[in-house]
Amino acid sequence: MPSSSFKLVLTALAVVLASCSRDKGFDPEHLAVGPGGLVGNGPPLNEGDFAGGSDVLPAAREAPLPDDSRPPDCDGQCVAYCNAANLHNPVNRGLCRSLWGVGLSHRPIQHAEACRRLFVDMTGRLPTAEEAEATCTGNWDATVKELMNSSEFIFVNQRRAADRFLYSNEVVNLQAIYDMDRLVEKLYRGKVPYDQFAAVVSAHPVLTRRHAAPGDKVEALFRLFLGRPPFEHEKADMSRLYWLWHSGYYDHPQLGSRLPDAFIRFRCLTKEGEVDPVKKGECTSVLWGYHELVLTPDLRASQDRQINELTVWNGLLSPEEWGQLQMPGRVLSQEVAFWERAVDDVLELYLGYDVSSQVPEVRSELVRWLLDHQGDLRSVHHAVLTSAAYLQSHEGETPTAYRWTYGPLKQLEAEVWIDSMARNTGYTTSTCDHRLSQPENLLRAGSLSTYRVLENSRWSLDAQGKVDTRYANLARTLGGCPENIVGGRFKVVSILTTGTQLSFVNELCNPTLEPSQTAAPIERLLPEGVEGARALTPELARDVAAHQYRTLLGRAPSAEELAEAQEAGGQCLLTRCSAEQFARPLCFAMLSSAERLFY
Repeated sequence: MPSSSFKLVLTALAVVLASCSRDKGFDPEHLAVGPGGLVGNGPPLNEGDFAGGSDVLPAAREAPLPDDSRPPDCDGQCVAYCNAANLHNPVNRGLCRSLWGVGLSHRPIQHAEACRRLFVDMTGRLPTAEEAEATCTGNWDATVKELMNSSEFIFVNQRRAADRFLYSNEVVNLQAIYDMDRLVEKLYRGKVPYDQFAAVVSAHPVLTRRHAAPGDKVEALFRLFLGRPPFEHEKADMSRLYWLWHSGYYDHPQLGSRLPDAFIRFRCLTKEGEVDPVKKGECTSVLWGYHELVLTPDLRASQDRQINELTVWNGLLSPEEWGQLQMPGRVLSQEVAFWERAVDDVLELYLGYDVSSQVPEVRSELVRWLLDHQGDLRSVHHAVLTSAAYLQSHEGETPTAYRWTYGPLKQLEAEVWIDSMARNTGYTTSTCDHRLSQPENLLRAGSLSTYRVLENSRWSLDAQGKVDTRYANLARTLGGCPENIVGGRFKVVSILTTGTQLSFVNELCNPTLEPSQTAAPIERLLPEGVEGARALTPELARDVAAHQYRTLLGRAPSAEELAEAQEAGGQCLLTRCSAEQFARPLCFAMLSSAERLFY
């Protein structure tokens, strides 16, 4: 019978051999290496057929309107009214005592407005008229479920995670970033519960290498999952669970460069490599129960001369060791505030304001909903996206200033704006990759593998083998495609951003009809079969406008908008203008309108 130490040696040797085998078979299409691959490999937690999307919304109860200066007061009749409303959506249930039950009404939704909002939030782009008509049919429950099952929904949430965790291949090993991206995909496919996701993140190199000192790691974890910084005693205690982590560099055998990565130091041990009964307190958290975190060295460990301690690269850790290191995330997920923050993040994402602080019942209902669905975060997304708070118009009159009585109005992100512009006009553009915010760092290594990585990424290479950064430069001026070295994404309306946007729209539409290689093809701006040189008539102007509203704004025009176009066509007729001379300035007017900036 082999001894326990002999078994440990065999285990370590197997891990090393597996690592060598993996490096030998380096695949630029499957770069992910890390703890994200150890979880979420089974079926989804739920089938995705979430309830609550087809509520019949009640009318406002006949009652005096509440005073805007204080929260609405729901009396006994109000409570009885809401209990009898038979609402299944948790957001609607939470809102009732501050909305319909106290005599307030929500704003009825406009179909085109709701469809546009759902597409932007769930797919990261504006819909075409054909997509809107094909997808936004029937009830909104079916629309949300269809969009939630799309690859675009996964991608847009992966990009949001990149903003949240500040992916930067200058600070973190790109293979760990790809692993985190894979973990986020599993989260939004419903294969990983949110508490398990937080546990993996708490020991993931994307966090442990990004933040240097143990206290910095604790603060980042608290802000990410509790929405607040830790108190000093919380930071001091949990820092002991991060005492083992060390920031170093990993010499990648295929990429031919040193990659920043996280290592484990063997602390709180005696000289013989056993747990030191005196020092182990430095690696033990006691605030949330007794949690000791000490790892012992084996063949995987090597001497780090910089710190004069034995360390092991995180890529050699076993699943059991990853499980031990994820203790901080498991500790936090036991807090009610952890689940409250999870639903608050989704509410803020889709509504654009903090409804939980104003109507706490919404948060309470959603927390219960999330736990009833085994921590499947998709259930919260579905509930918010099919709720009355989200599916109501921001246009029109409201008798009060209560924020939840009218719909959200938000600014488009840079990538959404650019991608929608290009898609609608047929403009060919490159893109950026949220996983590799500094692609130039890879090119400096000059190896074949780095080029293969970039070729399989979302970045484009030009004929000289350099990264095409035209898209990124435009997006970064507008706050998108962040490099995440110091700061991240931003949104702002300023002279610089407005000038940048107008310049890009001018390039697309070419209203002055200058010779251009980048302008949208005239065939995209005119109805099928209409040539640019054709003489314009009021009727043709009306047809051109109808076509552009559908193509560029993704909706049918109103009768008033068509009448304005026909009148403008009559004015243009006096100067004998052509269809192209009318279509290109109209394109500029539409794409520079507020409807293309806010949704």
